[in-house]
Amino acid sequence: MKNSLSQRAIVRLTQYHTILRDYAKKNIEYITSSSISKLLEIDETQVRKDVKSINCKGKCKVGYSVLELKNIIEEVLDYKVVKRAYVIGAGNLGTALAKYSKFNDYGLEICGLFDVDLNKIGKIIDGKQVYDLKFIKEHIKKDKINIAILTTPNKVAQEVAEFIVDSGIKYIWNFAPTILNLPSGIHVWHENLIGSFLQFCAIENIS
Repeated sequence: MKNSLSQRAIVRLTQYHTILRDYAKKNIEYITSSSISKLLEIDETQVRKDVKSINCKGKCKVGYSVLELKNIIEEVLDYKVVKRAYVIGAGNLGTALAKYSKFNDYGLEICGLFDVDLNKIGKIIDGKQVYDLKFIKEHIKKDKINIAILTTPNKVAQEVAEFIVDSGIKYIWNFAPTILNLPSGIHVWHENLIGSFLQFCAIENIS
């Protein structure tokens, strides 16, 4: 079903899941579409449409079961299907991502980090070892890695991306501040942190 959802719908569902997770921790059994819409500042009709699209039904004047809707979203978005990843670049951002334990809740397992800096290679970061980038191909096969999380500096991002693609990676989550030019068949998601910040400033008219 995930393949039939639009990118925007998938983003909204992940936001709903965050709310549902918080409600579940507070032992709140039901949630209404109006509650979700107010928290996210979106149209209530859109919330109901999204929930209907994943075949979850609510109760009149009560709302949706928090646990049921949470579990359905997890199933639809494959949260329970483990995706194994390496962080490429053991700098500040790469280290922070490697330490972020909540990734495991969404099916992302970070299995190690790679760098070219001899001062970083061999270090252990939150139980994950930093390896020499030149040996990544052997590790990819051994650990059955699906995704590379790219956090290198801008000036080397394209070169490193080409190298890890040649090593067998087909999915890249790119945090480097550059647009990668890679062969067809390679799937790249550009995480534009600066763009998101500037969009926020523009929307809120921050000066």
